[in-house]
Amino acid sequence: MHDKRDLGARLAAFYREMAEWVGQKRKHFPLPFHEESRDQLLAYLYMKEHMPPDLMEALEEEGLLLGEQEPHLLATVEQFLTYLRTPFDRGEEIRAVTRNEAKRLLDERTEAMFGPSGRSQRTRIMVTMDEAWADEPDIIERLLLYGMDIARINCAYGSPETWETLAAVIRRAEERLQQQLLGKRCRIYMDLPGPKIRVDRLAVHTEPVKLTVPKNEYGEPIQPLTGIISLGSGSSQLPSPLPHDVSFILQLTAEEEAVAEQGDDLFFADVRGRKRKLKVIEQMGPSCFKVLLSRTAYVQKGMKLWRGSVLFTLSSALFIPMKAFVQTGTPLYIYFDDAQFVAAKDERGVKMTTTLAKAWRNVRAGDRLYLNDGQILARIVKVHERCVEAKVIADGGKRKTIKQGTGIHLPDSFIHLTVPPLTDRDLEVIPFIAEHADMVGLSFVHTPYDLRKLYRLLSEQGACSLSVVAKIETREALHNLARIVLEGLKFPTFAVMIARGDLALEVGFEHMAAAQREILMLCRAAHIPVIWATQVLEQMAKKGVPSRPELSDVFLGKQAQCIMLNKGAHIAEAVRLLAFLLASEDSHVGQWTDRLSSLE
Repeated sequence: MHDKRDLGARLAAFYREMAEWVGQKRKHFPLPFHEESRDQLLAYLYMKEHMPPDLMEALEEEGLLLGEQEPHLLATVEQFLTYLRTPFDRGEEIRAVTRNEAKRLLDERTEAMFGPSGRSQRTRIMVTMDEAWADEPDIIERLLLYGMDIARINCAYGSPETWETLAAVIRRAEERLQQQLLGKRCRIYMDLPGPKIRVDRLAVHTEPVKLTVPKNEYGEPIQPLTGIISLGSGSSQLPSPLPHDVSFILQLTAEEEAVAEQGDDLFFADVRGRKRKLKVIEQMGPSCFKVLLSRTAYVQKGMKLWRGSVLFTLSSALFIPMKAFVQTGTPLYIYFDDAQFVAAKDERGVKMTTTLAKAWRNVRAGDRLYLNDGQILARIVKVHERCVEAKVIADGGKRKTIKQGTGIHLPDSFIHLTVPPLTDRDLEVIPFIAEHADMVGLSFVHTPYDLRKLYRLLSEQGACSLSVVAKIETREALHNLARIVLEGLKFPTFAVMIARGDLALEVGFEHMAAAQREILMLCRAAHIPVIWATQVLEQMAKKGVPSRPELSDVFLGKQAQCIMLNKGAHIAEAVRLLAFLLASEDSHVGQWTDRLSSLE
């Protein structure tokens, strides 16, 4: 055992240094409110960096544990000094809070952020909305009845019209349940799209090219396939950007000077000898036309098309499908714009464009590239003038699908240096969110400046009181987390989301457990509510049966003040299970331990 007088003297010296440091640093972070939380956070940061390991060990041997004491660290150290009968002087400016005061602060901010909970369990439940639910209000009612506290609308997808419809459906479901004395208010949370890199267009070079017209379950064509024909050479005459309804581009050369007009039919026999035609529906340029194909066709270079006596030769064909398949070894070519994408004709592999061309400015050969939430790993081979060349190096052992909208991560490429977290798209949707949402999520936050900019934009919309969530999903955000939280304390209501899907790809799966623990501890020190997000009860939501690991994940998620579920075919059952686990798990553990004790 250690001499208590010596231990007290050492702890008092450390406490004095910590108080002095906090007193100096707090001047750099003035706050209109939440000063006590700022001081606790600063004290925690100092202890984490400067507490001598042997002093920590000596305290633990005396049963004086500083672990899990982040929300009331200053008061806890003072209690230890009192126990060791050592005088101390905190200073008049620094604010210390007791355990009960820390709990009250967190509870108050949780309720202000997420609304009151109608259940005994304080952890709130957030559910990501599906656009299809706009036509299925019964699902929303069931979610509310089963325990949903916050409805999440991800503004990275869909349109303001869809979001507004969803919000209206949620409010009507609330009203119906209120009339039956069954419901409660539900907060609406909207994510800003943020600078997420997504696949925009895809193309695969094969010979022949199959132009697939969608069919129903009976094999009947549902709607024609829209394409573009270009008469002559080169792609400069093609519209830029390409219309998103375009699924193929055919480059034609005429054996004599020829033109086409709206209403013309171009006939051809495809590779199988099947008779097909292209209907010209719109002129888009001097020698560029939009066409419709009503039946699936296989086409290849050299094929003839005709209009009356005028012949055309197909010089190139590009199919722009909704998805493409890749496996280990598949080359990938990421083009910087539509014109270069269309002009490239010889690459074997998968060609694509992305929604954020600026993100590729800092990439280098050797950098990693993740697609499909990490299911596909590629490595950049070479950076060309018009594109980035990469190759798939891991696919999980089987062929994978890349779709339009598939997310891309570049964890080695420092994209935050060229891409701001508030994009032009974000600026467009902020007025809508300010009008219709209770909470807004700042996606891919990097620094405190990003929060300040968002607050300024919200102020311009008269929405200063809108609750703000900082989504921690990049290495840069993790590095700046303390400053981000200190900035967040300036907001009336503020929370942090552990966006574990994107963050895991950024920091590496092997570091994810430590990263999420660090976020929880730092936010706990500042009495900031936390949202535990990504893949919680994912198998339950999708398949209707939970896995053992995800049940354990719920228990870990109880450290946060809100747990987020993503949509799925069985989402209502997943919400009901989560609400049950949150409300009753602790009491069940007590029951089992009591039964075991009775056997002794």
